[in-house]
Amino acid sequence: MRILHVIPALVTGGAQMMLAKLLEAPGAAHQQRVVALCPGGGLWPRVAASGADPCDLGLTPGEISPRALLRLAALLRRWRPDVVHGWMYHGNLAALLASRLSGRHPAVLWNIRHSLHDMSLEKGATRVVIRASVPLSRLAGATVYNAQVSARQHQRHGYTSRDVEIIPNGFDTERFRPDPQARASLRSELGLAPSTVLLGHAARYHPMKDHLALIRALGRLVGEGADVHLLMAGEGVTPANEALREAIAAGGIDGRVSLLGERQDMPRLLASLDLAILCSAWGEGFPNVLGEAMACGVPCLATDVGDCEMLLQATGGVVPPGDAEALAAALGWFAGMPQEVRRSLGMAARERILQEFALPAVARRYDALYERLGGGA
Repeated sequence: MRILHVIPALVTGGAQMMLAKLLEAPGAAHQQRVVALCPGGGLWPRVAASGADPCDLGLTPGEISPRALLRLAALLRRWRPDVVHGWMYHGNLAALLASRLSGRHPAVLWNIRHSLHDMSLEKGATRVVIRASVPLSRLAGATVYNAQVSARQHQRHGYTSRDVEIIPNGFDTERFRPDPQARASLRSELGLAPSTVLLGHAARYHPMKDHLALIRALGRLVGEGADVHLLMAGEGVTPANEALREAIAAGGIDGRVSLLGERQDMPRLLASLDLAILCSAWGEGFPNVLGEAMACGVPCLATDVGDCEMLLQATGGVVPPGDAEALAAALGWFAGMPQEVRRSLGMAARERILQEFALPAVARRYDALYERLGGGA
């Protein structure tokens, strides 16, 4: 079968990472191509290396262009995909409209990776696309959500409940695995003592990710005398970020935070941690970074957004979003644990990923859906 993926951009984000993992999954039986609405992005080389022959439509983020839709429709006529797989709101809409314009009407699969906690928190252009997608959602052959919470939220806003599947993110448990050497090497890189509790947060800089709440919580924890260090990685999370610098200085935690920017060694970074943190205020569905940290044998603390609580269960902790005081208390509880207890929680987390969310099983669910939609079943 031929599967054409349509995604807004190949930047390093959760949806893009899941697409890359599906393209690389062992035993992938289908011929696949990727069209990005916008050019560039850190995942472009990885997608190209998978053999998916990526191309772009030359749009700027948020741009709507009838001419670009016609170009995409022309590509559909030439390549003749069996399934057009849209990713995220803009990719879903472009996949559906271009399929109709192509005159061939291939099966269209929508993939929603975002929770819809509060419409007012979305960008204006995104709100327009979300609302326009409500009646059009009934025209998609199926809709995949990566989180139960996300499906319920979108259906409350009017998205169809017909032909809906919940397929969680899958994780490469060979690439993301415990690595005792990573702990020592990263501490050496950061100049940390072996006894310092190393906390980690990996996310692009965006209000949704609530970096500042985590910095405030760390300030409270350090003020109570805890021997902790926080590394923060992700696009825009660098010493050049004035808001982060000011928050760190205001919290009196200079020297206790390392701003590493976007990294290409995430398996090593995650495996080095004593605790991985996700402190998003909204918008998460099924966060990749939590599953990757769990696969590395690292316990996790998350805010109660998306399906985080379902994912972590008894292997980690969940606190309310936007509550720096609760976050600080939970951080203190984990930091005060004996190291052996944290390791035990981390290994239980890895076992949960192995049993429930390993990439091969998740990839097979997508393959079965492609076969059903494309008429191959």
